[in-house]
Amino acid sequence: MINELSISNFRSLGEGVDLTLGPLTVLVGLNGSGKSNAVDALRFLSECLRDGLDTAMSRRGGFEALSRWRAGLAVGFQELRTSLTVRVTNSRGTGQWAFVLGQERSNTVHVLREMAFWQPAAHPEVQHRFEVERGSWLVRPDSLNPALEKNALALPLLAGDSRFHELAVELKNVAVYQIFPNRLREPQKPNPARPMLEHGENWASTLKGMDAATWKPDLLAALGRIVGDIDNISVGQVGSFLTVLFRHGAVEGFGRWFDASQESDGTLRCAGILTALLQSPPLTLIGIEEPELTVHPGAIPVLYDFFRQASRTSQVLLTTHSPELLDLLDVEEVRVVERKEGVTRIAPLAEEQRDAVKRSLLTPGELMRSEGLRPEES
Repeated sequence: MINELSISNFRSLGEGVDLTLGPLTVLVGLNGSGKSNAVDALRFLSECLRDGLDTAMSRRGGFEALSRWRAGLAVGFQELRTSLTVRVTNSRGTGQWAFVLGQERSNTVHVLREMAFWQPAAHPEVQHRFEVERGSWLVRPDSLNPALEKNALALPLLAGDSRFHELAVELKNVAVYQIFPNRLREPQKPNPARPMLEHGENWASTLKGMDAATWKPDLLAALGRIVGDIDNISVGQVGSFLTVLFRHGAVEGFGRWFDASQESDGTLRCAGILTALLQSPPLTLIGIEEPELTVHPGAIPVLYDFFRQASRTSQVLLTTHSPELLDLLDVEEVRVVERKEGVTRIAPLAEEQRDAVKRSLLTPGELMRSEGLRPEES
């Protein structure tokens, strides 16, 4: 479980932004407030471990695109510094990973500092730890001496070592989704990548690769509640492509099959979101951006039930503008994202608004509609 993420100067996020995470956490804020940037910080950490720092930065347009500019710093560096710290706890132990990135005037990105530790639950008196500064070991794990580079992170190099494996795996198993119905509608080339890709590009392969007993009953039950007459689903092959098929209107075992190209945006988006939640084995954290898009408000309670169910085995992080979804949440699960003068901050709901909800004077959705949700003052 990821307990907390501390961010400084990542995209629009300013100095010392702390995002605390529970089993289910929901980010709410105006368009452009920085909700997606906060979620992307978690995705960035995971990609750094899976694919390397260079690749993770390139996907975001390079370091200058992901680091928030500020004026005046130490000699030799422009004020382009980004730092991330993530804290993790699970049944096997507790850990932390932190690093600071900086860009020289030559446009070379360096890992200025990096630190990680893992404290096994079975041996709480032990703490496996390393520290690195600009490509040199400050604290090196015993018996390990991999070559370091100034522009690469150390934890990916140590992920195979039993002392840091649990920390690395917990952070690798993070996936954030923006499901696009058109990506699901098109026949897809087989792609066994796990977890499912961000926009559902390998949705059919994800379903095909899982034991149907782990996903089919739940997916059918949900789609049956949303659409009404879907009673079966399968993955078919057309030439070298895969497509997902839905059976509608079965009577005594006979119905009509439709492929994904014939389904509505809302049906496909719900199916893609549910697939992300039902992935097996469970992920550490599943992020879903604006799950309400193209979905009828009446289907929101169905999705919420699955968010809640998934949060028992994986953390779930949502961004939303939906009053209907907010009304189903515990107010303590809501984080308000606000951007002022170009800088994003994240905080719990203001105390007086939380109090109004707890006293049943207003629901979170009514507050959003009437006066807007306000962050707690720091």
